[in-house]
Amino acid sequence: MIWQEETVWANNSRKVTFVIEEETDREFKGSIAIDLWNDKADLIKDFKEGDRVKAGLNFRAREYNWRRFNWVSAWRLEKLDWSAPAPKAAPADDDLPF
Repeated sequence: MIWQEETVWANNSRKVTFVIEEETDREFKGSIAIDLWNDKADLIKDFKEGDRVKAGLNFRAREYNWRRFNWVSAWRLEKLDWSAPAPKAAPADDDLPF
């Protein structure tokens, strides 16, 4: 988790951007940059690099000069316990008729 804080736009909005990386054994891990805006920027103050995070996210796409840009923001952050195993995907339901 790496983050930076900045003040943006004329209305002095506060924005913190941080990066989370997937937990996997793959050589090239996926990552995503997430923004926290204004009062939500304080959600990250108790986190440090290496913390396991569960995030509530909002996804948006904006158009600018005929191009689309994705924007991901968080509205909730929860620190997860490293001593607990990573959550597993739910097993498939085998009661399907085919």
